[in-house]
Parts: sequence; C-alpha cells; structure tokens
Amino acid sequence: MKKFLCLLLGAALLMPVFAACSPASDVETDGVTDPVTSPETAGETEPKEDEPFVREGFVHPGLLHTEESLELVRDGVENGYDDYKRNWAKLRASEFCQIAAPRPTAKVIRGGNGDNVAQFYRDVARAYQCALVWQIEGDEAYGDCARDILNAWSATLREVSGNADRYLASGLYGYEIANAAELMRDYPGFELEQMQDMLLNVFYKPLCERFLISNEFGKDHNDAYITNYWANWDLCNMAATIAIGIFCDREDIYDIGIEYFKYGKGNGSIYNAIPYLFEEDELAQWQESGRDQGHAGLGIGLMATCCEMAYNQGDDLYGWADNRFMYAAEYVARYNNGENVPFEPYEWASGQKGDWQAHTGISSATRGETRPIWAMIYNHYHNRLGYDMPNVKATLDREKIEGGPGGHGSTFDQLGFGTLLYNDPEGSGSSARQLGGNIEDGVYKIALYSGGLYLTANDDGSVTVMPDGNEGQEWQITHIGSGQYKVVNVKNGMVLAVAEGIAHSGAEFLVEDYYGWASQKIIFTAAVKDSYRIFAAHATKAMTASGGKEGAKIIQKRYEQGFEQMWKLEWVG
Repeated sequence: MKKFLCLLLGAALLMPVFAACSPASDVETDGVTDPVTSPETAGETEPKEDEPFVREGFVHPGLLHTEESLELVRDGVENGYDDYKRNWAKLRASEFCQIAAPRPTAKVIRGGNGDNVAQFYRDVARAYQCALVWQIEGDEAYGDCARDILNAWSATLREVSGNADRYLASGLYGYEIANAAELMRDYPGFELEQMQDMLLNVFYKPLCERFLISNEFGKDHNDAYITNYWANWDLCNMAATIAIGIFCDREDIYDIGIEYFKYGKGNGSIYNAIPYLFEEDELAQWQESGRDQGHAGLGIGLMATCCEMAYNQGDDLYGWADNRFMYAAEYVARYNNGENVPFEPYEWASGQKGDWQAHTGISSATRGETRPIWAMIYNHYHNRLGYDMPNVKATLDREKIEGGPGGHGSTFDQLGFGTLLYNDPEGSGSSARQLGGNIEDGVYKIALYSGGLYLTANDDGSVTVMPDGNEGQEWQITHIGSGQYKVVNVKNGMVLAVAEGIAHSGAEFLVEDYYGWASQKIIFTAAVKDSYRIFAAHATKAMTASGGKEGAKIIQKRYEQGFEQMWKLEWVG
C-alpha cells in the first residue's frame, strides 16, 4: 500500500509579523545540550574511508550567482527580451539601486537597546543591487558605489550585538553581504582580505559557528534546548556559513554548513525542518507551518539559498533526502495559494530545559504572504531538471515579477529579484555531486548506548532489544542515496521499518519485505556523546526501546535525548 511519509522535530526562528525575532528571552544560563558530535564519527567502531571526491578550489563567482548565470542575464537585458526587460526595470526602479554614500558603524545591534541594524541591512541591499548593475551593465559608477559601501563596512564594523536576535543578524546579513562582496571580489580597489577578515571574525566565529555547533564563544543555540529556536535561526546561519566558507576559500567552514544541512541537531537541518513527508500527495510539511505562513516562507527561502550556493559549487543539496525540499516548497506554496494540505501534529521543546509544546493544525496567520523566493526554487527543479511544480508555478504566475527589499524590516531577509536572476535553460541538467552518507556499508550490531542490549529481529517480525548473543542481531546497513539506508536483518533478509508508515508516536518498528517506502528508509544522525539517533524517513520520531529493558518493544517517539533513544553501531564486517 502507498503511504504518506512524515517527519518531525523541533523549533527555531521568530519575527514580529515577518521580521525574525527571538522566540524567548536571551538565554544566558547553563545550557542543556552536549557539544555536537560529528555525524562522520558518532557511534562508529571502524574508521571510514575518505570519500574519493577532492575539491580543487571554489568557483568564483560562486555563491548565488556564477559567471554563467550572470551571462544569461546580461544577454537577456542587452537584447531586450520581454521578460528580462520587465524584470530589469523592476531592479532599476528599486530605491536601493541608487548611488549613495555608505553609513558604516563599529557596532551593529539587532534587538534590545540601541537597535541600529536597519542602517546595516539597507547598505547591504544597496551594495548588492549596485553590484548587480555593475555585473550586468558594466556601469562603473555603480561598481564604485558597491565597492565603497563594502570597503567602508569591512574597515569599520567590529561587532554584531544585541539580544538573541544578534544570531539572526549574523545569519541573514552575513550571507547577504557575502553575496554582494562575491560579485565585487575582482573589482579594482575592493579590499578582499579586509572583507574576509570581517566575515570570519565578526560574523562567523563569534556568532554563526557558536550558534550552530558551539565553540570557545559558548554553547550552541545560545545555551537553549536544542529545539528552542525555529528552523529559520539555523537556516540563516547555515546560509552565512556556506557563503563565508566559499567567499573566504575555507572549505572547513563550508563543510560545516553542508554537514549541518544533512545531519545537524537543530531545526534547520533538512529532516528537522521538514518533519513530515506525505508520499502519496508529493508534499512535505514545513516545521513552522503550524506557526504562521510568513515564517514558513522565510524558511523555504533560506533553505533554497543554502541549496543554490552549494549547487554552484558542485554539491547537490537540492536533491538530498530524495528531493525532500521540493515537496516542502510545494506544500508551503500550495497552502498559500489557497489550497488545502495535510497536517500532522508537531511537537517541540522550548526554553532552556525543554518544555514540550505542540501545533495541532496548520496556521492561517499571514496566509498568502509573498516573498521573493520562488523563482530560484522553480528554476532548479523545473528548468534544470524538468520536474513539474504546479504549486510553485501558480505562485509565480500570481506574483509575475519578484522584487527586492523595501519598507518593513522583514523584506530585507532575502536579496530578491529572482525572476530576473534565475532563468537557466530548460533541461540544463545537473552535474552536481550526489553527496554520500555518514555510515560505511557493512554488517553491524545496533546496541543501546547504555549497553548490554541489542536490536533483535524476532521470528514473528517484531523487533525488541535483547542481550548479546541472541539470533537476529546482525544488520546489513547499505546506503541507498541521499543519506538514507536500507537496514536488512541478516537472519531473515527483511528490512527495518515502521509499521504501516504510521506517523504518530507509539508506532512499532518491525521487519518486513522491502518496497522502497519512506518508512523503510532509515536515517542516522548524531545524538549526544558518541551515539546515533535513528529514525525512518517518513517521521523524524526517534527509534526508542520503550522502557529500555530486556524484551522492550521498539517504537517511534518524539526525540527527548533519552538513553532509550541513543544507539551505537558495532562493526561486524
């Protein structure tokens, strides 16, 4: 039978009606989460071989725009093609596509006393739009303006501060100014190393990196419970991390953003941001869909930004997890076009200690709000790859032209002008690298972290935990693409799965014949210490040994970092 897929997890970005803001007061007390354990090493007893792919430097320009994509726009504008003509006029009419002097300050504050962040994001918007005019028309007056704004800020800015919203500033405006700077990196007089220094030491190290994975500046997620912050908080800092890694030619930083997208603990990683996938409907529920639609759209736009920058460096995040992001974009677009969508109850824990809350239905708040995010997504999945995206297309047909920022602060969350900038030829295809998984193929025993009990397939098809030495405890784990695995019991040849693809907590794991359903595709992500959290692709509810004792049934349950939800892999061969 066909089943719907679902995924769940927990929480991360707020804004007053459409500009991001803190979900709770700034958390300054002791955190409750352990430092992130790398999914490349968590729980392994056998070292992995290095992947054969070796990057030979980054492509420049290579964030949201490449030389090839810019040349398409130049050709369209120069030849006066109708679509380009209308979209170019939209950009040139923007209040920020005008030459003006920079207004740098040593400290940018977002949230709390002395908030002055608008001064920064307005200059960033101007630098980006003027840089586009230089790149597309070659007007040096605009190039000089963009260069002067970027040089002034990189020479002056020494701190991004404020309440918890400082992490929104680091993410949103970090990825945006990196994109503006990438367009100007070879321009005469542009201070490349000065900009790199600012991005690394003002944005990345004290803010983006600390927020995502913790460092010497503090614990991750501002010392809050891991699911406290809505997905947007992670996603904007992931976008900044990827952008800064590329701009600064720092593959180690870039890789942090890429790996977090695939396996991160917080709500911005793909399985947590997209908690439920409905296979039959080809839709996937977005993490903030029960909150409001403005933030759902913001998150979709930020995930697209991460995917596009990685794609331009040859890495396919768009396709990760079986194109899961495509189905999430269709979901958010469909609901905001006035159509109905399925919804699964969504739980998350907030605050420092993790107080559990739930969304029981989709929110109609700000339904129909538009953001300039859809052209980039449609360009990849439809133009490049040929997928039908009826709901995203309907949104674009309704909007006609995507503009840029102006007015309310939330309009500065995206750089905009997508219908001008993202128009690859149909069928241009993808040569991007299909990224590998995090578990080496082989035979393993799967043990509870607390020790002594092993995942065991029984003769009746049930799955329990039993002491070492019982039959049915060896599992062949094989990567089937996009970080998903087929987990086959060696004794009976059946796969580990969730019964009937049920999304709710309490559904049992069992073994059954393989049909390729999402409930039969298993994901391993890092838990605390050196353990894994394990779940099926249809729901990010954790595989749990109910009660944690010998003979305990294995069920799916919301992830609470419990010892009965922490698993380790023991290599057999």
